[in-house]
Amino acid sequence: MKTKKGLVTVIVLLNIASASAQGLFDKLGDSKHITTVNISKALLNMFPAMADQVNVTGVDIKGIVSKFEQIDIYTSKNKEGSRLIRTEAQKLQSQSKSYEILMRIKDEVEEVIFYAEKEKDRFKSLVMFVDGKDECTLIRLLGSFTTEDIQNITKKIEPFAQ
Repeated sequence: MKTKKGLVTVIVLLNIASASAQGLFDKLGDSKHITTVNISKALLNMFPAMADQVNVTGVDIKGIVSKFEQIDIYTSKNKEGSRLIRTEAQKLQSQSKSYEILMRIKDEVEEVIFYAEKEKDRFKSLVMFVDGKDECTLIRLLGSFTTEDIQNITKKIEPFAQ
């Protein structure tokens, strides 16, 4: 009986954490100060044919695009919108507890933080937060990614390129 109660408690807590993280993204999408782009699986299915022509800030996405379920992009050059994106990005790790920081890159102009949400041995959500001088952007990739997939992406990022 105690085992069942414990299992139910864990399931409820995981659902609350998941709903909390989802609420963060809903708040961004509802703001009039933030430009939102949502790319569905249907459009992503067209990418493999175009993958040789797609260059996402120097990152080779050919090998991983088939693993995407959805891509959400939130960006703002507006002070209020940028403040909201910063606030919600900080909540990813502090409040949702399901996201962890994978990498942080900072220079004089901007800061980039990569967050990940892991389920067992796979990542189900990758988030890139870019806090620039005049613009703030948050990109969320939903799908099923292995550690190797992420390593292949980060090899192309300038501070890590060989």
